[in-house]
Amino acid sequence: MERLAGRLKWERTPRGIRVAIPRRRGAWSVLYLPLIGIWLAIASVRYWHLLETPHTPDVEFTLQMAAIGAYGFGFALFVCWLAFAFTSETIVTVDATELAIQQQVLGFESAMRRFPASEVSRLEYVEPGKRTPNGTLDGPKSSSIRFHARGATHNFAKGIGPLEASALIQQMLEIYKFPGSYYV
Repeated sequence: MERLAGRLKWERTPRGIRVAIPRRRGAWSVLYLPLIGIWLAIASVRYWHLLETPHTPDVEFTLQMAAIGAYGFGFALFVCWLAFAFTSETIVTVDATELAIQQQVLGFESAMRRFPASEVSRLEYVEPGKRTPNGTLDGPKSSSIRFHARGATHNFAKGIGPLEASALIQQMLEIYKFPGSYYV
């Protein structure tokens, strides 16, 4: 795949285009790695000493084993979150008949939405920090591309930048002229 703009990569398909949009990670994602590493080291040393010494089965030991189980469960959840945060992406496929939006984690499909191209209209970039219908102000990762299909409003590419959105919408409009659409 070739770079389209910013983080976006794209390729031509026999009938249209396919664009990969990596998930935008926040600053906290990078800070969690060392924090969990330190937590893992401290807990591992503590539980290693607990398990290597002889012990009698009593209430304290049972509680320690429950704590090890909770620790293991928490670590498994962290690994799953880490896989999601660093490997998830949205794949948008556009051709003359269909707009398909696929979510992937670790390269596996986790969700898929398909829309007939003739039913899609008003493809537009939504800037971050806009007010939502309930009056709250969204953060900088709230930008997206919005469109209308099947009588409802749909969003994809959350956290996309204005230059990335412009390049993506321009490429999409070259494949199919979605009514009421524009790019900046």
